[in-house]
Amino acid sequence: MAAAMFRIFKNKWITPPKEVHEDYTGRNVIVTGASSGIGVEAVFKFAKLGAAKVIIAVRDLKGGELTKSALEARLGRRDQLEVWELDMMSYDSVEAFANRANELDHLDIAVLNAGTRRVKFIQSKHGWEEDIQVNTLSTTLLAILLLPKLKESKQHTGKIPILEFVNSGQHQNAVVAPEVRQKPSVLDHYNQKENHKEGSQYSFSKVFLMYATKKLADEISSGDVIITSVCPGWVNTDLGRDHFFPGVHILAFFFIFLFMRTSAVAANMVLSGTTQGEGLHGRFWQHDKIQPNGPSLTGPEMKELSARMWVEILDALDKDVAGVNKAVEAALSKQRKLV
Repeated sequence: MAAAMFRIFKNKWITPPKEVHEDYTGRNVIVTGASSGIGVEAVFKFAKLGAAKVIIAVRDLKGGELTKSALEARLGRRDQLEVWELDMMSYDSVEAFANRANELDHLDIAVLNAGTRRVKFIQSKHGWEEDIQVNTLSTTLLAILLLPKLKESKQHTGKIPILEFVNSGQHQNAVVAPEVRQKPSVLDHYNQKENHKEGSQYSFSKVFLMYATKKLADEISSGDVIITSVCPGWVNTDLGRDHFFPGVHILAFFFIFLFMRTSAVAANMVLSGTTQGEGLHGRFWQHDKIQPNGPSLTGPEMKELSARMWVEILDALDKDVAGVNKAVEAALSKQRKLV
């Protein structure tokens, strides 16, 4: 435990993520979950480094406009940012957002940062526990729907487009127990209130997303779209807002000061994940390094589970999203070059 805490301390104070100096001139960028924390700072950094357009994807448009105004004041210009509505608890909203993205001249970088971490068991209108709905299902759906636009955009800019998932290092040890793997549906198991454990539910939702990410990266050439995952580290954001209770704030202050990165520092990981080239395709980027696969992705049993979870995710989406299988075919199809 002491060694682990020292590593976290070191990652904040001794070896923080390096500042990124990439030139994003002319590139269009989407950042989801951009109403606060890492998302806001990532938007600022992309815009500051020259992005032509940065789309602030938020659930609350009014709050998004306030965020936009604050960022424009920091940037000193008003011609780069747009606010688009995106509610990750609603498939209709995800589809509407993707349809709007398809109207862009080109989409060069999509950062799927939106996420949640709930203490209480809450289900979406689609019947899924919120961590699974947002972190796994809706994020996978959005990726599938954005991929055709990303693939065609290389022909406009000459740069390989990037699909970046903001994941978590906690996925590495989220190993589904053998008795759970024997059940008809792993997703259904974690969608039951009696099986919901707030200490692990988030981790499992992120490893399920990692399985989907790996599948997409396996099927799509790094020369068409670079698909990768990043972890910003321990960050002081409102992601775990449900975890605070009266009396904990003083202790939390010292813990945050000692161990948690600021959102601005953590956002460097988001940007650096877009600068590593094809070598990061299908890999996990954390602490400015490509990380090896953890136990949840290692060995034949986990590979079998990964393939199974892709099918389960698509089956879950197919229940509520018309035409999702055709969307998958479009996402995975080879990009034809213009002559």
